[in-house]
Amino acid sequence: MNMMTMKCDEVRLLLVSFADGALAGARAEAVRAHVAGCAACREELAQLAADAELLRREEKPEVPAYLGTRITAVIRERQAGARPWYGLSQVMARIAAVVLVAVGVWLGTALARGMVGPQQSLTDRLAQLGIELQNGEDK
Repeated sequence: MNMMTMKCDEVRLLLVSFADGALAGARAEAVRAHVAGCAACREELAQLAADAELLRREEKPEVPAYLGTRITAVIRERQAGARPWYGLSQVMARIAAVVLVAVGVWLGTALARGMVGPQQSLTDRLAQLGIELQNGEDK
């Protein structure tokens, strides 16, 4: 962004900082130069300054002394109420993990023993044992 030829949309992004005095150096000078020659940005800056002054004059509400203590107490109550569910979910997660491990062990054992998986026909099983059926039919 060229500081000497700033456009209105670039200046508008910096107007709040400029109005607060938070903008310094070349940026502040570029905004100042632009505002001097641009009625629309000058009007927006004037409105920002008026809004800031209005906010400064506004009475600030008095905060009761007990408010901080009460907020802290409510937060603690809610946290205490949430803990049993948190603990329960941990227990459920552990149970699920144990069940998954047990099923995995059982399935691995069953696959290794041939108890689960593609089923062989009775003829093929008997042939493995050396027994041949006479008609070649499964019985």
